[in-house]
Amino acid sequence: MMKIKITNRRCDWLRKCLVICPLMVLTCHVSAQQLSERYSKEHPLIIACDWDKPPYEFLNDGGKPSGSNVDVLHVILDKLEIPHHFVMKEWSNAIKTFERGDADLIFANINRFKGKQFYSTQIINYNRIRVAMTKDTAGIVSVQTLEQEGVVLKPGEYSNMYFNRNDSAVLSKIEYQSPKVALTGLLSGDNRYFVWGEEPLKWKIRKLNLEGIYLNEVSIPVSEVHIIGRDRELINSIDDQYSRLKQSGDLETMLNKWYHPERVEESTPPVFIYTTLALVLLVALLFFISRLAKRHVRRAERYNSELNEMMYKALRMGNFKLMEYDIRNNRFTNRYGCDLLPDGGMTIKEFTGRIHPDQREEFQEKMQLLMSGREHRFDLNKRWNDGSEEMPHWLNFHGHAILEVDHNGHPAYIVNAIHDVTHEEEEDAADRQIEKKYARLTNMPIVAMSFYDQNGFLYEMNNAMKEICGIRDDNPETKRYWETVCMFDIPLFRTIYSPKSTDDLLVCQHMEYPEMGIDKFIEFNVLPLFNAMGDIVNYYVLCLDLTHDQEHDDIIHRKRREIRETRQQIIRQKERLKYLLINSTRYLMRSNIKEQRIAFYRTPDAPEYVHSYTDFITMLEERERGAFDRLLHDTTTRTTQHFIVHLISRSPGQPGTVFQISFNPVFDESGNIIGHEGISSDMTTLSDAEQQLKELTLQADASVQMKSGFMASMTHELRTPLNAIVGFTGILGAIDSGESRAEYVRIIRNSSDMLQRLINDIIEASSMSDGPIGIEPEDVDFAVSFDDICTTLQQRVQNPDVVFQKDNPYDRFYTSIDIGRVMQVITNFVTNAVKFTKKGYIRVGYRYENHGLHLYCEDTGMGIPKEKQEIIFERFVKLDEFVQGTGMGLAICKSIAERLGGKIGVRSEGEGKGTTFWVWIPCERRLTN
Repeated sequence: MMKIKITNRRCDWLRKCLVICPLMVLTCHVSAQQLSERYSKEHPLIIACDWDKPPYEFLNDGGKPSGSNVDVLHVILDKLEIPHHFVMKEWSNAIKTFERGDADLIFANINRFKGKQFYSTQIINYNRIRVAMTKDTAGIVSVQTLEQEGVVLKPGEYSNMYFNRNDSAVLSKIEYQSPKVALTGLLSGDNRYFVWGEEPLKWKIRKLNLEGIYLNEVSIPVSEVHIIGRDRELINSIDDQYSRLKQSGDLETMLNKWYHPERVEESTPPVFIYTTLALVLLVALLFFISRLAKRHVRRAERYNSELNEMMYKALRMGNFKLMEYDIRNNRFTNRYGCDLLPDGGMTIKEFTGRIHPDQREEFQEKMQLLMSGREHRFDLNKRWNDGSEEMPHWLNFHGHAILEVDHNGHPAYIVNAIHDVTHEEEEDAADRQIEKKYARLTNMPIVAMSFYDQNGFLYEMNNAMKEICGIRDDNPETKRYWETVCMFDIPLFRTIYSPKSTDDLLVCQHMEYPEMGIDKFIEFNVLPLFNAMGDIVNYYVLCLDLTHDQEHDDIIHRKRREIRETRQQIIRQKERLKYLLINSTRYLMRSNIKEQRIAFYRTPDAPEYVHSYTDFITMLEERERGAFDRLLHDTTTRTTQHFIVHLISRSPGQPGTVFQISFNPVFDESGNIIGHEGISSDMTTLSDAEQQLKELTLQADASVQMKSGFMASMTHELRTPLNAIVGFTGILGAIDSGESRAEYVRIIRNSSDMLQRLINDIIEASSMSDGPIGIEPEDVDFAVSFDDICTTLQQRVQNPDVVFQKDNPYDRFYTSIDIGRVMQVITNFVTNAVKFTKKGYIRVGYRYENHGLHLYCEDTGMGIPKEKQEIIFERFVKLDEFVQGTGMGLAICKSIAERLGGKIGVRSEGEGKGTTFWVWIPCERRLTN
C-alpha cells in the first residue's frame, strides 16, 4: 500500500480548491442565468452573419442560415439557454448592422475593431486567403502585382485592408463584386484575379461547377476569425462553452460535417426496418390524411391571417409604407399605406428622375443588381421629389428594397418598404439649432443679463449688465435713464425689434452713448418668455462685450490684409521674374557648399538643371575648371564674383555654350558662407555675333581688296582690246595689201568681241548684285539649239592643235527651258576651255538623266588644283592672272544654275590632267512639240 505524504501547504491548496470549484460552478450557473434573463424570445440575441461565405456562414437552398459557424454558435447558445436569431446580410451591410448596434455578435477578424470597446473569443477558425485565377503559377502573388494589374474583391472582406486605399491609381484598379459574378468573370475574361478565402472559394467553385480556375497563394496573412461582441460576460460564456465542445470532441464532429464529410460515419439501418416504418407511415397517412389536410388548411389560413396582421401592425408602428416595382411590366405602384405615386403608377425612369441627383446613379446601380438577381436587397436611404422640377419638395426616405422571385427563381418584383423621416429630420435640425443657440449663451464666460416686463421696461439686471450700461454709484443719472426708458425705444432695438415680435433676436451693435462715456461693441440676445397661454410675460436680455474682440479682429483683419497684399506683391514679382527668365537667356543660380551641388532656375520655384560640383566642373573647358572650382568652394570671399565659362557641347562637332556668371555669397545665422546666389547669362549668341562680326569685317576687307583688284584688272583688261582696236584702226588706211588688211580687220574684230564679252560679264555681275537673274523658259527643240550653239562655238577654237568635238545623242529633244541662259552657261564653259587648252580636244555634250539635262564641257587643258576647286565658282576668282577675263564667268554660271533649280560642278585630277565642267538643269522631255 503506497502512502502519500501531504504537507500543510498542499492541504491548504486542496482546501482552497474544494472551496473555489463549487464557487466557480455556481458563478457560471449564475452568469448563464443572468444571460438567459437578459435575452428573451421577445428580444433575442442577434448575430449578424455573411449570407454568402460557405462553408462558414451562408443561406442554404431553403433560405435558412447554415454553415459551420452557425452550427457551432447555435449549439453554444442553446446550452446557455439564450434565445437567438441569425441575421444573414451582404457582408458589408452585416458589418454596418453590427457597428451601429443592431446586432450583438459577429464572426470577424478582431483587427477591424481595434481601438473600440469590443471583446472577442478565442480563434474560431482560420480563413486562409487565396487568389483565384485562370492560370496556375508557382510562387506567391504579391499585393503590389494585384494593385498594378487590377483585382476583384468582395465588398467589406478582410483582405481589403491590405490594399492601398489612399492611392487613386490603385483604387481605379480595384473592383467589388459578389463571388458568383467574380468567378464567372474570370472564365469570361472580364476579370484576372479574385481574392477571397480558400474554403469559400473551393465551395463556390464546386457549387457552380466551374473548371479551369486555380487557387494560388497571395501575400496576405491568414485571417483569424473570432466571435466579437460588446458584452464581455456573454463573450466569456461563449468562450467557455466553445472550450468544452473542443475538449469533448463534439466540435470536431460538427466541423467534419462541413470540412471533412468523408470522416462522418453513416450507419445504414437494416432494410426491413425501413420497410416496416414505411408501411406504418403509409397506413397512418391513409388514416389521417383527410383530417391533417383540413387541419393544415385551417392552420395555414390562421397563420397567414396572423402573419398579415402582424406585418401590417409592424408597418403601422414603424410608419412604413410599401410600394412595389413590377420588373416585367416596368411599373412602380402604391401598396400598403403609400399614396406617393399616381393611380397608374410610373416607370422606373420616371421614378429615378425624382431621386436627388447626388443619389440617382447609386440607386440605378443597386436596382440593376436586384433586377439581374445578383443581389437580393439593399438599404433605401434616399431623397425623393414629391413636387415638380420648378418647385421641388424633397422627402427623406429610410427603408429597404427586397427582391421577390417567381416560381422559377427569376426576379419578378422589388418591394420597397419606406419610412418618411422628413418631419423627424426637420425637427432634429430645429432642435440642433436651438441647442446650438442656447449652448452659445450658456458657454459665455461672463454673461450680462437683464429682465424686462411685457411692456419693455427694465425689471432687473445683474452687475455685469450694470457695468456694460455704465451704471455706477457716482452716476445716478445713467441708472435713472435705463430704468425709465422703454426697451423698444432704445436706439439699439428701435429699427429691428418691436412689441409685436415673438422671435428671438441675436444681433451685434455698436453701443455709443458719449454723454455716458459708453463706446462699445455689444452682442445682444433678446429672448421673449411666454406663459402657458402663449402670451409674452417677460423679455430676457443677455449681453456680451465684444469690444476687445472687435479691436483684436480689426488688428487681425488689418494684418491679414497686409499679408494678403504682400503675398500678392510677391506673386506678381515672381510672375514678372518668371516672365523675364523664360523670355531671356538668363538663369537664377544657387549653390550649396554642404551638399556640393549647383542649380539653375528658369522659374523661381523649381530648378531646371541640378548638378553636383564635380559634374558641373567636368562640363567646363579644361582651362577654366580649376579657377571656377576654387570659386565654388571659397568660404572667405564676401564680394560679388564675375566669371565667364565655356560649357563643352555634348554633340561632337558642335560649338559649346558661353555663360557669364555673377554671384554673391549666402550666409547662415552665424555669418558663415554656406553657398552662392546669382545670375547666369547665356552669352553664346552675343559671342557668336561678335565672331560673325569679325568674320564679316574680314570678308568686307577682303571684298574691298577684291574689288580694288577687280577694278585694276578690269582697267587692264579693257585697255588691252581698246588699244588694239584704236591702233590697228589708225594704220588700216595706210595699208594697201589685201592680206594685211584682212589680218588687221580680224584682229580688230576679235578685240571687239573680247571687249563685248568683258562688258557683258560686268553687266551680269551688276545684275547679280542687284537681285537674282531673271529666268524665262520657252518650248524648244534642244537638239537643234545645241547644234546651232556648237557651230558658233567651234569658230572660237582657232588653235590647230585643239579639236572641237560635239556629243548630241538625240535627233529631237522637245522641252521647256530658258535656252538663252543655258547657252550662256555652255558658252562660258567653252570660252574657259579655249583659254586654258593648248593641245588635245574640247568636247561639248549633254544627256537626259534624272528628269533633267546634264550638260558638260570636257577639255585636255591645264586642269585645276584640288585645293582651288571649291572657290572656282566664286566671283572675281582667276586661276591665271595672265589670262584675259573678269573672273565672273563661272560665278554667273552658278547663279544661273541655282535660279533654274539645278546644280553645277567641276571634276579635275589636278594640274595638267584636264577639266570637266558640268551643269544639271531640271526639265521634262516631250516626244512631240
